[in-house]
Amino acid sequence: MHLALRMCTGTATQRCLAALSVAALTVASFLAAAPAVARTLTLDQAEALLLQQNPSLAALAQKNIELRHQAIAAAQLPDPRLSVGAVNLPADTLAFNRQPMTMLSLGVSQSFPPWGKRQLEGERVDTDARVSLAERGASAAELTLALRQAWFEVIYDEHARRILLAQQRLAAQSSQASLAAYRASQAPEADVLRSRLAQEELVNALSRIESEHTDALARIAQILGLRDMPDLDGRWPGLPAPPSLPQMLARLPGQPALRAAQAQTDAARLGVAIARRDYYPEFTVSVGYGQSYYPGSPNWLSAGVEMNLPIFPGKRQDQNLAAAQAQALQAQYRYEDKRLAYARQARSTYARYEALTAQWQRTEGELLPTARHVYEATLAAYTAGRMDMSAVLKAQQDVLDMGLAALRYRRDLESARAELDFLATQGEAQ
Repeated sequence: MHLALRMCTGTATQRCLAALSVAALTVASFLAAAPAVARTLTLDQAEALLLQQNPSLAALAQKNIELRHQAIAAAQLPDPRLSVGAVNLPADTLAFNRQPMTMLSLGVSQSFPPWGKRQLEGERVDTDARVSLAERGASAAELTLALRQAWFEVIYDEHARRILLAQQRLAAQSSQASLAAYRASQAPEADVLRSRLAQEELVNALSRIESEHTDALARIAQILGLRDMPDLDGRWPGLPAPPSLPQMLARLPGQPALRAAQAQTDAARLGVAIARRDYYPEFTVSVGYGQSYYPGSPNWLSAGVEMNLPIFPGKRQDQNLAAAQAQALQAQYRYEDKRLAYARQARSTYARYEALTAQWQRTEGELLPTARHVYEATLAAYTAGRMDMSAVLKAQQDVLDMGLAALRYRRDLESARAELDFLATQGEAQ
C-alpha cells in the first residue's frame, strides 16, 4: 500500500489520505460484491486492488515469510544425535551375560560449527528475506506502471473512437457536398467515390481501435486478477507532477529494484564471511554410557571430541573463499549496472516528458484548431466551386491526424509521467 500512500505528498496530504481511505473502502465493497466487475473503476481503486489480490505479489509475500522462518532455523545448532547399540556381542550365542566386555550402549553427540558461522548463516538468509521484500516492492512498482500504461491505452482508444465518430460526421458533410456538386454537374463522379472511400476507411479505423481497446482491457483484467474485463473511468487520471531530474537521480538508490540489488550485494558479502569461517574446524562432542550384564562387570562411561582438520585448504577452503569473493563482486557490479541503467532511463524519460508536454500543448492549442478552420474554409470553397474534392479530403484528413496526434501526445505524456513516478518510487525501509 506504500505505493498508493507515496502519492499523498504536498500541501493536500490530509485530503489525499482521506480520499485514499474512501477509495480503500470502495475497493473493499467492490471486492465483496462479486468477482466480476460491475461498477466503474477508477485508477486509484485499481491500484489498491492490484496490491491486494495480484497473484504474483501474494506469492512474493509468502516467499518473504518463508525466508524469515528459514533465517531463524539457519542460526540454530544442528540437532543432537542419539546412538543406541550392542557392543562386543558374542556372534555364536548373542548372549549379553557371557563376556565382561558385552554391553548395551547409549550415546549422545552434538556438533558445533566454527564460531560465528551460525549467526552469519542466519544473517544471510535474513538478508535474502530483505531481497524478497524489495523484489515484491519492485514487482508492485512494475505492475503499477503496466496497469497505468494499459489504462492510458484504454482512455486513448475511447477518445480516439469519439474523434473517429466526429470525423465520420465531417466525412458525411464532404460526401453530401460532393453529391450535391455532382448532381449540379459541378463535380465529377470521382469526387463522390473518393468521399465514400474516406468514409469506409474511417470504419476500418474504428474496428482497429475497438480491437486495441479490448486488448488493453484484457491486460488490465489480468494484472488485477479479475475474471471479467472491468468498466473503467474514462477520464485522464491526475498523476503527481514528477520531481526535478536532480531530485529523481538522488532518490534512485531507494527504488525497490535497486534496494533488492543492494540487498543481494549484502548477502554475497555475508557469503564471503561464511567462507572465511570454514578455515576453522567443526567440533563434535559425544558422551556414551554402556550397561554391562556380565556378573561383577562394571558399567562404562565414555566421552570424546571429534573435529575435522582443514590443514589442506588449497583445494577446498581457498577455492570456496575465492568463489564467494567473485560472487560478491558480481553482485556489486550488477547493482552498479542497474543503477546506471535507471539513471539513463530517468534522464531520457524526463527529456521525453518535457518534449511531449510542449508537443501536446502546441497540437491541442494551435494545430488542431487551425486544422479545423482550414477544413471549414476548404469545404466552403469547394461548395462554391473554387476547390476540388482532393483538397477537401486532405483538409478532412488533417483534422483527423491532428486530433489523433494530440491524443497520442497526451497518452504518451501520461505514460512518461507514470514511468517517472515508477523511477521515483521508494521501497519500504528494511
